[in-house]
Amino acid sequence: TVCVWKIADGKLLRKLKRTHGGSGGDKGAAVTCIQFSPNGSKLLTGGHDSTCREFGLLASRMLKEFRGHRSYVNCCSYVILPNASIFGNNDAPGTQTSGSLLVVVTGSADGTVCVWDGRTAEPLREITTPIPTSSTAVLHGDESVVSSKSVHTVLHLHSPPQTMIVVPRTNRAFLMSYSGTVLKVYSRDDIQECEFLAAAVSPSNLWLYVAADDGKCMVFDMNSGKVEKIIHSFAEECSSGRGDSICEISGIIHHPHRGMIGGYSSDKGQKRGVLTLWK
Repeated sequence: TVCVWKIADGKLLRKLKRTHGGSGGDKGAAVTCIQFSPNGSKLLTGGHDSTCREFGLLASRMLKEFRGHRSYVNCCSYVILPNASIFGNNDAPGTQTSGSLLVVVTGSADGTVCVWDGRTAEPLREITTPIPTSSTAVLHGDESVVSSKSVHTVLHLHSPPQTMIVVPRTNRAFLMSYSGTVLKVYSRDDIQECEFLAAAVSPSNLWLYVAADDGKCMVFDMNSGKVEKIIHSFAEECSSGRGDSICEISGIIHHPHRGMIGGYSSDKGQKRGVLTLWK
């Protein structure tokens, strides 16, 4: 179920049930990610059924389904590309290559990022991130569902234009074009045996914040690719601190106007309902 609330007074505006399948007593697949369309009239959702779906908020019904991933959809977003020609004449059906194009971008546990035509739901590009051969760790004991190459975060940038940050569950993050070209690689100098769990970028697109499974948060200079700062107690401060194990960070967000980031965890040892802020 997806609920849409009015922030000003907390009023429930829409309730979309079984957004990713299910009937009768079956609730369907879990919803993993949500984003509003640029004009606020539609909603994108990604789920454990390997699909991304678009819903119209006025009629509360599904409008499109983006199907092609082979595992969970971890992130989804709308992006307006100013120049559709990056996909070539045959890749954007019904679109003038010299004009702008609304696309839907999804990242999946199958290790790919898919770019879809936002109007027709046709696939434009499937991008596979370059995964180090040493990254063979398996999560939850099922390699066919979630493995170490799972793409959990895709961040869209205004500078450089028509680029995105792609973060798979490995020890690297990538600056990539929407055509799939790797432009820069972000990795740690202090340790190689780690996995990146969550990421956020500053509104200025100057800083990339990445949380790793050793409990630290790296602050990368987007231009140089170097680590400028490490927050050593990031996971510890975002969790209850019970026991000796390090809680995994589930997500990072950046304040839209101030130099602040927030971290949270869905681990069993988390601080329930708490978003930890850093300046």
